[in-house]
Amino acid sequence: MADTDLNAATLTVTITEALSIGHDTTADARDFAQTCTHTYGSIINSTKKIIKLVNSNLVEIITFSNDDVNNGMFVRGDVRYIRVTNLDGTDALQVGLDDEASDACYTSVAANSSIMYTSVVCEGGNGGTTLDNATALKVKGIANQQLEVFIASV
Repeated sequence: MADTDLNAATLTVTITEALSIGHDTTADARDFAQTCTHTYGSIINSTKKIIKLVNSNLVEIITFSNDDVNNGMFVRGDVRYIRVTNLDGTDALQVGLDDEASDACYTSVAANSSIMYTSVVCEGGNGGTTLDNATALKVKGIANQQLEVFIASV
């Protein structure tokens, strides 16, 4: 019988920044290029989907729990990497982690840009002393705005 098991793999994420500022005197030009690479081992589960927002309401697009993978939930401790990409060419997208209690952390993601998360904890206070387990990843944009979500977990 053929082996049909999936084997865990390593996710490699590479970010390249390229900026070279010229100068009238070549010797005084400045190069600010940098490449950062990070690997995430033992990845066996991945999800990638494109979402089209129906309206401008705050929308829960991913949910997390301690151990329940029913109904599309992700096990919080297994998630290693999340990327949300705003596919809109004009409008920003609000993206954030929410613990459904007192903490949430949202940021604006510019058009044609991405945000990455490497854990699913958040702190809404200005002290930053206690990170709480997020229960959801939420977004808010405009009607018909599209985004892509990629999640990798062990």
